[in-house]
Amino acid sequence: MNAGGTAGGARGRDPTTDPSSQYFVDAAHPYAAAAATALTSHRAKSKWSHLSSVPVPSPLPASAAAAVLLLLRRRPRTALRFHDFALRRRLLPARSPPPLVLSAAAAHVAAASRLRGAALAVLASASRHYSPAQVFNALAATYRRFASAPFVFDLLLLAYLRSRRDALAAASVARRILAAGARPLPSTAAALLRSLPSAAAALDMYHQIYTRPSPRSNGTVLLPTVHTFNSLLLAFHREGKCDEFEIVLQEMARFSCKHNVCTYSIRIAEYCDGRDLEKARGLWDEMIQQGIQPDVTAYNTMISGYCRAGEVGMAEEMFKNMEMGGIDPSATTFEWLVRGHCTAGDADAAMLVRADMRRRGFGLAPEVVEELLDVLCQNRRVEVGLDILREEMRRVEFVPTRRTYEALIKGFCDEGEVEVAIRLQAEMAGKGFNAGTEVYHAFIRAYEMSGDHEMMDKLRKEMAVMGRNLLYGEQMMYCRYCSPPVSSESLESKESTNTGP
Repeated sequence: MNAGGTAGGARGRDPTTDPSSQYFVDAAHPYAAAAATALTSHRAKSKWSHLSSVPVPSPLPASAAAAVLLLLRRRPRTALRFHDFALRRRLLPARSPPPLVLSAAAAHVAAASRLRGAALAVLASASRHYSPAQVFNALAATYRRFASAPFVFDLLLLAYLRSRRDALAAASVARRILAAGARPLPSTAAALLRSLPSAAAALDMYHQIYTRPSPRSNGTVLLPTVHTFNSLLLAFHREGKCDEFEIVLQEMARFSCKHNVCTYSIRIAEYCDGRDLEKARGLWDEMIQQGIQPDVTAYNTMISGYCRAGEVGMAEEMFKNMEMGGIDPSATTFEWLVRGHCTAGDADAAMLVRADMRRRGFGLAPEVVEELLDVLCQNRRVEVGLDILREEMRRVEFVPTRRTYEALIKGFCDEGEVEVAIRLQAEMAGKGFNAGTEVYHAFIRAYEMSGDHEMMDKLRKEMAVMGRNLLYGEQMMYCRYCSPPVSSESLESKESTNTGP
């Protein structure tokens, strides 16, 4: 926030000295003086036991608790520990949310001492109980009394963004900051622009902050940075409105703001999404000529573009350049290469990339496993596909998808391994995935190949019943003529013994 702004100052009478105000800070209260003395006149190991011996009025007024923080503001860590002590020992009146004046006092003490994390934690707690207007007004009313730092209002904005993921509440705080004649810091503004629900909202907020003069501004100019414009570009890119990039680029030129690697990455992604790799490569070369070192995100953007366009050889070449340039690949890098080889139908190349990936400690995302299993099953390597699924399932964070099971079931049915397919279908049902028509058709084809016409007829009848049930909102969770649901552990046991259900 712009230093010297008026957001922190309450006009007219100071509400912290008015006993009738909800923001009253009673520095003359006997408990406030006694508590501050106990925490400043004794050694660290004994001062908290001395504080516990200080008589506490029941209940302790919030104005007195806030006054303790005021008296201890030169010792911010002690003041913040008292804030926690008061809440933990329930010294205040019985109420669920902490009093606003106490939260504001703690936030000011932390902000003035640049204890960013502590201030964010206090404000995040307050934001869960009070509206943006209530918290902002409390901070503004107590700002001067606590000789706070202007960026406490930026921290309030960030608290709403981080703790509640509430971009609209954060925007409300930003508008109050602007109405007070100040502006959020560029980094805070960039975070807000990235979080707003639409590109139009982000562009409007940008203009409110940087291009529309405030009638109460003190004349200090705060310029946007490259991060501001990158946030706008990202907002347009997320909505697929890349044709409106020119609006942002014109604003960058207006403020003589140069591109950085993130700017180029977003613009390159625009062309990669449109399969215009020639223009994407042109921007890449321009970035290099400008002396800007590509990072892993920039490389991943180009690699994904080549893979989606079917130019896996160029993607591999970009990967080699990446490593030669000393840039460590990420899991996303390898996943795009695996997907590129899968799209080209080259299962062996995809498996080599996966092996390199595993050596570096990375695992595949579920949707990438789907594509890899598809190409393996198409190449009649379904057993290898099942091994890959089992290896990935050993990672706690990996959750197999319905399509993964369907690919393996169809693969084993095509190989005539109906018993394995049955156990996989049972495990699939145990994961909560219902058997769709593709699974039924796979089993029907398998029984047709084995000459089991009785099972074919039963499955066809069950499919007909399933279709009728779905019309009435019911779902068949498993094929009852195949097997009931079982756990993955029992399936692995059955696979090792190779016995039927």
